[in-house]
Amino acid sequence: MINIKSLKNFIAQITEERELSEKEVKDILASALASAYKKDYRNKEEKVEAEIDFQKNKVNFYLVKKVVDDALVEGGKINPYREIPLSSAKKIKSDVKIGDEIRIPLEPKEDFSRIAAQTAKQVITQKLKEVEKENVFNDFKEKEGSIITGVIQKVDQKAVYVDLVRATGIMFRTEGIPGEFYKIGNRMRFYIYAVEKTPRGVEVYLSRSHPYFVPAIFRYEIPEIAEGIIEIKGVARIPGARTKMAVKSNIEGIDAVGSCIGPRGARVLTISSELNGERIDIIPYSDDPLQYVINALSPAKVLKAEMLPKRTVKVYVNEEEIPIALGKNGQNIKLAAKLTGWKIDVRLIEEPEKEIEGGIATAEDLTTSTPEEKQEETEAKEEIKEGDSANSESPNQQ
Repeated sequence: MINIKSLKNFIAQITEERELSEKEVKDILASALASAYKKDYRNKEEKVEAEIDFQKNKVNFYLVKKVVDDALVEGGKINPYREIPLSSAKKIKSDVKIGDEIRIPLEPKEDFSRIAAQTAKQVITQKLKEVEKENVFNDFKEKEGSIITGVIQKVDQKAVYVDLVRATGIMFRTEGIPGEFYKIGNRMRFYIYAVEKTPRGVEVYLSRSHPYFVPAIFRYEIPEIAEGIIEIKGVARIPGARTKMAVKSNIEGIDAVGSCIGPRGARVLTISSELNGERIDIIPYSDDPLQYVINALSPAKVLKAEMLPKRTVKVYVNEEEIPIALGKNGQNIKLAAKLTGWKIDVRLIEEPEKEIEGGIATAEDLTTSTPEEKQEETEAKEEIKEGDSANSESPNQQ
């Protein structure tokens, strides 16, 4: 027998335990009761719905059918279990139209067989999992493009698995910072770059090498950026080595670069430590392409710059500034080209016609990962999705 009071208690309990809304749990319970009703009293092809009425302390059951043209009846093309001709439907609801669904009240029932009760239990279990999975997916999908804190749970050759409480985060080795060590139990911050539903559940893909991880941390750490007083206009990154970030103040009198660096460099040093000591250059953004390129090549001192065809900027420096303008392994000039989107040609002021070895860079010269690394990540992702052997066992099961 259906006990309405017990149903209320069940809904309250599940709502609290599973962090679901009352409506979600009520709908799941109604679906389970409808399954039990159909199991005992109706044809398996029919569509039955249940509606719990707490005010009247009863459960109403309905047979749901789609309204179709009467001509289909004459042609013998109607499914009597799922469809009803328009003429018959109008006797139940006068304003019904073809294509509508109509609910036909069924005889109330309160007693169900053991098999029907078991069916209801299975429906509840399945529906709870589906709703929880959907809620977790939506929650993390909203956080895509932001940072999250998690505890490292498992480390293998393919990936680092992170406990995010409601889901497991996966950071492939190609998404880690080169030279960084990941120890089980360590609490770290990550960038969420993708969220997917898989047969294994909701999987949250994390990164610490993503270019947008740096501005995401700045937004988290620096109030002026979070409040929109300072705007991040661009970022270029070589993970574990160096990042260049362009900033602009939206309020006159606010020093965008100084605010990001902080007193005695405190703010930028804190973030650099978070990134395993990665160097961070904060430069002022400019709407003038020439000035933007000059700023981007900082700390090199540019004496002269000129704009050329094919989105190229040629800059001139003194001899002692050449190694600074290029940077270690060409990092400075490559980052500047990536940040500004301009091809940069660095020349010696004394010999303006002579090209310098490594003195030309384009935005395409700096890639976040090689094709081989991307292929490695794709293969690891597919292997994890397939639940491959013991090495890919879900950390939640250990």
